[in-house]
This record gives sequence, structure tokens and C-alpha cells, in this order.
Amino acid sequence: MADASTSSAQAVPPRLQEEESSKIPNVLRFPTLVVTSMLLSSALYTGASEFGTGDLASVMRRRDEWWEIGGLLVWKAVELGIGWWGEYDGWDIACLTLLSHMPYLYLLTTFYAVRPTTMWLGIGIDVLSTYLPFMLLRDSSPIHQSEAAKGQVANRSILNDVPIKLYTSILAAAVWGLVVYGSFRGWLPVYLAVHFDGLRDLSGAHEAALPFVTLGFTLSGYAAQSFLFMPALGAKPDVHDMQMAEFDPETASLGQTVWYNVWGYSKRSRTLIKRTVTLAFASAMQTGLRTYITVEGVELAGAAGWAAMWATAAILVGGVFWWVGDVDGVSN
Repeated sequence: MADASTSSAQAVPPRLQEEESSKIPNVLRFPTLVVTSMLLSSALYTGASEFGTGDLASVMRRRDEWWEIGGLLVWKAVELGIGWWGEYDGWDIACLTLLSHMPYLYLLTTFYAVRPTTMWLGIGIDVLSTYLPFMLLRDSSPIHQSEAAKGQVANRSILNDVPIKLYTSILAAAVWGLVVYGSFRGWLPVYLAVHFDGLRDLSGAHEAALPFVTLGFTLSGYAAQSFLFMPALGAKPDVHDMQMAEFDPETASLGQTVWYNVWGYSKRSRTLIKRTVTLAFASAMQTGLRTYITVEGVELAGAAGWAAMWATAAILVGGVFWWVGDVDGVSN
């Protein structure tokens, strides 16, 4: 009887177990997440203002229009919705938040003389105000549980390998460093001077050195391998994989052939593609909206160009991880 009950419990999907065990009705869980996250963010920023974030006020634009405030609030809800319905856990959303919110604060620190301590305080508040509500309302994914049952994830030995985590983190940091450094040495300084009225200092671009730029993205590299590489590597084959394995080009219809060529990838590749697209989209939207709406003197084209650079970097990081994971000895 004990074995039967255990087997029955294991057959229940984790998300269903989570919903059944929660005291909050399922229909109220996402609204609770949004309200909790926004209230926590507001409280933390209010408290931080007492400890020296006044240098932000000197570059902030007055937000008098309803659409400006409303746009930021709607995007905050959308951002949380991406994580909620994407079935991210607290660690996933923390990494996504760090990666998508960092470009805006990097701009202020590099070109607007905002102190690095202010940047890190802002990132810390943004991460905590998303991580804590997710942690309270959703269980951790088996990918992020080193002691999870053996059959729950693929390639567990690789996921737990510290040198692999270190190497992939450095690789991601190097990609970000190359994209940003190349932009600093190329198109970006002139673009900023044209589209960012009120820019304080461009020496951060002219005096940049590749090793130091790359070093500055060490934490971003770690977050990228946690959000992109590890979940893809740990993804187990699903029904879609079995259907694609049975695909026969000689008997398949035109629609089946098109679908196979467009989306006939393994679960690992599909996970990496979806998360890479999510990261690029979140980085572009968060960076573009927040830069244009909140920073004084920024033109729409300027915010879009700055955001596009970071979205491009995210796509390149995902592509590099795809190449790294496509080796013998790694299960699909």
C-alpha cells in the first residue's frame, strides 16, 4: 500500500501538487504575485532613498503623463506573467530580472555619473522584489535542486559539475564583453551623442578596455548559464521528441514537413530557444521602455538602439550555448 500511494503521489505533476497544497486559490495566485512584487519593490526603493540614491534624481525625467506610469506598471505585470506562465521558479525569475534590468542601470553608471553602489542597490531591489514572491508561491524546479530525484532531470552529473558552471559563466561574460566593447569602439559613442541629450560623459566608451569590460559581466555570465544553459541541459525528452523521431518524410503531409523543419528540435534545443527569445525580448522591452520613459533627454530612437544592443548580445549568448551543448555525451 505504501508503494502504491508513493507511486500515485509521484504521478501527480509538480505544478498540480503545488496548487493543491497552496492555501491561496489558483485564480488568485498570479494577482497575489503581482501585488506583492509591486508593493515590495515600492517599499524597498522608498527605503533605499534614505541611504543615498539621490544621484538618480538628477537624471530622471518628470513623469506627468498617465501613460508613462501606466506603461511601466503594465510592463511589470507582463514581465511577471512571462515568468509565471513560463513556469519559472524563483531562481529563474531572479536571473531573468538581473539580466534584463542591468542594461538600464549600466547606462546610468557608465554615461550619467550614477554611482556603482546605486546601480547594484537598484539591481538588488529589482531581483529581490521578484524572487521573494516567486519563492513563496512556487516550488523550486528540480533543475535547481542538486538533490532532486535522479529521473527528474537529464544530465544531472553535468548540471552539478562546478568547472562546467564556471567555464560557461566565463563564456557568457566574454560574449557580453565583446558585444559591448565592440559597440563602444564602433557605432555607439556617436549614436549616444546624437540621441541622448544631457549625456554626462562618454569617457566610459572611449577609455574602455576589453578585459575590464568583460570582468564587469561576470555576474551576468553566471546568471545566463543558470537561466539558459542549465535548464536546457537538464530538459528531458517529451512527447514532441517522440513524435519527431517517428517523422517519415516520404509519408508526411506538407504541413507536417513544414512543422518538422521549423520546430522539429529536441526538448533541450526548444528550451534554449524559448528562453533565449524570452531573454532578448525582456531585455529589449525593459531597457527600451525604462530608458525612454525615465531618463531625461533620451529620444525614442536612442532608447531603441541601446536596447537592441543588449537583445543582440542575449541572442548571441544563446547561440553560443547551443553550440557548446551540441556535443557527444550529452543526452537530448
